Amino acid sequence: MSCPTYPVTVTREDNLWVSVVTDGLAEGTVGAADFEHFAEVDPGMREVIADLTSTEPDHFDISWRYEFSEKDHTALIREYQAAERVAAALAHWRDRARRRLVGELNGQLSQRALADLIGLSHQRIHQISHEPEFGEIDLIRPAPALVDALVDIAHHSPLAPTGADADSLRAKLHEVLEVVDG
Repeated sequence: MSCPTYPVTVTREDNLWVSVVTDGLAEGTVGAADFEHFAEVDPGMREVIADLTSTEPDHFDISWRYEFSEKDHTALIREYQAAERVAAALAHWRDRARRRLVGELNGQLSQRALADLIGLSHQRIHQISHEPEFGEIDLIRPAPALVDALVDIAHHSPLAPTGADADSLRAKLHEVLEVVDG
């Protein structure tokens, strides 16, 4: 059984993010809310729709549309959101790789040498080597979320190749990341 999808349009009015469900609710039902911060829009609208439909928030999808000055900016915002997810996944991967490197080479190289190798201060190397989860670091692999974010960028960017097949692109990205993982 597939989940219903509710289209939601987000605009900016009077210093608020105004979000309106544009289709899919019972006739005469209006699903709308104002939010002070953009980060509140997604969870807030999920709560609004869940309340109006007596459904759990994870039992439906939302199709977002972002309109400002009566123009559709959805592709640009989705591209930015995907880029943020990629950046966060890469930063997480880098930080875990850095901790693993410090863990394996600490004692074999001085903290000053490790700092020079990684490009951090020797004080930061000392902090990393004393982090609570330091001993529990295992083999590091890029998160599948990274692949999904890259696919999302490829499909929603105005620079995306036309006719790109999501499954083959996802498979190719997994293949590339497996080579990177070694």
